[in-house]
Amino acid sequence: MYHYFKTAVITLSTALSILISTVAKAITFQFDWTGQIAGFRVTGLFSYDETQSYTDGIVRTNDLDFLNVSFFDPQGNLLRTYTDNHLDAGVNFNFDAQTKQILQSGTYFDADGINIGDGSRSDGLTFRSKPPQSSTPHVHVDDWMDEFGFPLGFSSHEDVAFPTRTTQELIDTGRVGETYVDELTSVQ
Repeated sequence: MYHYFKTAVITLSTALSILISTVAKAITFQFDWTGQIAGFRVTGLFSYDETQSYTDGIVRTNDLDFLNVSFFDPQGNLLRTYTDNHLDAGVNFNFDAQTKQILQSGTYFDADGINIGDGSRSDGLTFRSKPPQSSTPHVHVDDWMDEFGFPLGFSSHEDVAFPTRTTQELIDTGRVGETYVDELTSVQ
């Protein structure tokens, strides 16, 4: 009887250790972006299984366990949240698991770009990257149907950020929305 019990415990322990080693291990990250002109904010949370191997170490949209994205106006008021955004058509999200960076230097639909929120870019709020051939890589916040009625921050976008340009350089282009020019020049 003792021998049978000892064998059962060893067998059960071995089975549990095999089971435990194959359990997925989710890791969650938070992000927060603030626009360079108007001050719109985009925040979010995403998660993926860190025990998996990803091609080139990049976690793609379909690899995510969840992606929740929220948009805030310049005063900090919540405009909209997209829950499980990774399941929405047109969403493109790429995260380098080694450098812990969200890729955003390419076109919004490319493997090194980002397109979150309204993935179809037609009737909601979108945070998306613009390609290098447009001069300098940058990201936009767009309200496609002008649902919230905010003035444009830069060119045809509610807000932008150019990692390699100063705010003054953007003002000097003449493309910053009139609503923000005086405010931005008085801050500097």
